[in-house]
Amino acid sequence: MTGELTAASNAALAPAPASESWYAVWTRNQHEPRVSEQLHRKRFEVFLPTVRVASRRRDRRLMLDQPLFPGYVFLRFAPSRASWVAVASTEGVVRVLGQGWDALQPVPDEQVEGVRRLVTQAEGARAVPWIRIGDRVRIVAGPLAGLEGLVRDRCRGRATFVVSVDLLQRSVGVELEAALLERC
Repeated sequence: MTGELTAASNAALAPAPASESWYAVWTRNQHEPRVSEQLHRKRFEVFLPTVRVASRRRDRRLMLDQPLFPGYVFLRFAPSRASWVAVASTEGVVRVLGQGWDALQPVPDEQVEGVRRLVTQAEGARAVPWIRIGDRVRIVAGPLAGLEGLVRDRCRGRATFVVSVDLLQRSVGVELEAALLERC
């Protein structure tokens, strides 16, 4: 009877399982694809945003997929000591951004979804310097409608629309017709 009471009281005191969030995983230099693949094999949801970049070799030109944010991959999981150990023990992982397994810094879902939409649906998406100031805008038409971000610069009726990932202090941008943007 006492064992049942103890087990029930321990279950009541145990913290509820945390919900899944996106986290930024810092990787060793040029290990992003390898880390992404290994974490995927461990059954984690991984997002490695890439962009097509022209590369010159001695005898030819190639189009290569390069990480949009070199040194980082996004990982969606419910933080626990066991999941943190599984991630941290992955070859090529430096650390998950935060103060420890119990104080990880989540990346807002909207920012990860914004980056995902830009790299999959927008032509010419590219990394741009981290944005702190500028007008907050929303795209009103086209495949990116509803996406919110900042205007980096404006020239000849076009604007560079930027979605920033605050935790990484990195941004991704695409040039659009300024008429497609409205101030939030």
